Amino acid sequence: MKTLSIIASTGLMVLGTIGLAQAQVSGTPNSPFPNAAPHEIRTINGVPCRTVLDRESGQRVPVLCAAPTGMVGLDPMATGSILVAPPAGAAVSGTPVSAFPNAAPHEIRVINGVPCRTVLVQGTNERVPVECAR
Repeated sequence: MKTLSIIASTGLMVLGTIGLAQAQVSGTPNSPFPNAAPHEIRTINGVPCRTVLDRESGQRVPVLCAAPTGMVGLDPMATGSILVAPPAGAAVSGTPVSAFPNAAPHEIRVINGVPCRTVLVQGTNERVPVECAR
């Protein structure tokens, strides 16, 4: 009986490991984020999102999410590697000469000094960038 218990426990552990391997969301060719490191992935209300580190706040900000309707957001390189600030005193949204003339102020997030227009990811309270000023 003890041997049967050990064999059954080992079998369940193996099945659990296989299940975890299939559920990876980063680093494997079939995952939503094959080039992401594990620490770059956050699950928000069941939706896996790739994040970048915002150097100003020190927090990880979602930039691309694998929503039920498809990928939402931008490639992380659009926000993480550009270090430019908007012109001093210039409006970022809502005016004809702004970077995002049709965006509402709550749609704008500054990530690493780059103003980006964002959209709400369905099923979460997170906004991800869909367009960034260059």
